[in-house]
Amino acid sequence: MSKNILVVGTGTIGEPLIGLLAEHKPALGIDNVYFFKRTPLSEEKGKVEALQRKGAELVTKKDTIAAFKELGFDAGNVENAYEDSQVIIDCTPSGNTNWDDVYSKLDPTKRFMAQGSEHGFGPFFAWGINNDALTRDENKYLIASCNTHNMASIVKTFALDAGRALTQGKFVCLRRANDVSQNDSFAPSPTITKHDNQEFGTHHARDVYELFDQEGTKLDLFSSAIKLPTQYMHTLWFNLSFEDNTELTTVMNELTNSEHLMSTEKLSSNKVFSFGRDHGYHGRLLSHGIVAVDSLHVKDNQLTGYCFTPQDGNALLSSVAASVNYFYEDTWIEKMSVFNKYIFKNI
Repeated sequence: MSKNILVVGTGTIGEPLIGLLAEHKPALGIDNVYFFKRTPLSEEKGKVEALQRKGAELVTKKDTIAAFKELGFDAGNVENAYEDSQVIIDCTPSGNTNWDDVYSKLDPTKRFMAQGSEHGFGPFFAWGINNDALTRDENKYLIASCNTHNMASIVKTFALDAGRALTQGKFVCLRRANDVSQNDSFAPSPTITKHDNQEFGTHHARDVYELFDQEGTKLDLFSSAIKLPTQYMHTLWFNLSFEDNTELTTVMNELTNSEHLMSTEKLSSNKVFSFGRDHGYHGRLLSHGIVAVDSLHVKDNQLTGYCFTPQDGNALLSSVAASVNYFYEDTWIEKMSVFNKYIFKNI
């Protein structure tokens, strides 16, 4: 049986994910990567051509095949891709709706994924954080959002992996207003996000709590968020309280040995973003978070610091990992090592 993947959507997350999968098909043992683009736009001809050059195949709805043909592209029928693909990754803001309308009617042995904004789609998955969550008994997964990846990696590195009892974790997500590829939703001034969850504050802490609660680990977490007038990167402020005291030198060693975090002496998001643009994949840094080492502060039992969030970059490898795991349960982690060339320990 062919090993095929369908990516639905070609936006901020979908476009680099399609490229990442298509360019690494031989190493990952994937036969075909299809991408579903719904609307034929002349201004996006370059995007479609670039993805095809990487080895991905365009599919669309039956009634728009002719329109893509007029733009110079041969497109397949998405209905055939739904049937032929064993893994379907939804990168649109309509994952739950698409499940109800489309995916739920397909073969339930396929694996379906949606992005973190589609809360409730399935259990959370974050590459390297909860790998054991991937089982054949579950056919739907929610790929954790970029800030969920970052917050979870902070908790895992400095508390769970370090063997420290975490009494409370507090976070403030300093969010970029919109992506550099977007013209809409720019915030002309700092804009506070409501604390609409009595227990967790914003959904960010709730999502991290649910991710670890899937494994039976219950944590006391709280988050706030504010949008800033920037397009560069999210930045995370964190404060972790432990049962016992710790030392800054110990924390620094844990950061050095972390599989999820990188470090930087840079203190501005534009410099971190610029490094990703120049050296990352599709301009993305693929680590879960980039800790500003000079921001780390330890006093008694409390650790405080800042960590840059690589926007959608950190979720890309989670989508790839969950896909490869479906096809290769025994060797999927080994196959993921092909992406080590994109991972930096410090920048």
